[in-house]
Amino acid sequence: MQEKQITRQQLANQAGLRPSTVSDLCNRPVQRIYLSTIATLCETLDVSVSDLFVIEPAD
Repeated sequence: MQEKQITRQQLANQAGLRPSTVSDLCNRPVQRIYLSTIATLCETLDVSVSDLFVIEPAD
């Protein structure tokens, strides 16, 4: 989002997602995410899946 210079609200609108969904994905670790949501975010932001995620080792 920073590279594209768009806000969470703008991303939600462009992707057709609820603003709370985008906010949750940005603010906290998630346990589950729909593949369709990942695909929508990748398409909207024009990025690959690996660009979206940071995988941290479990404690």
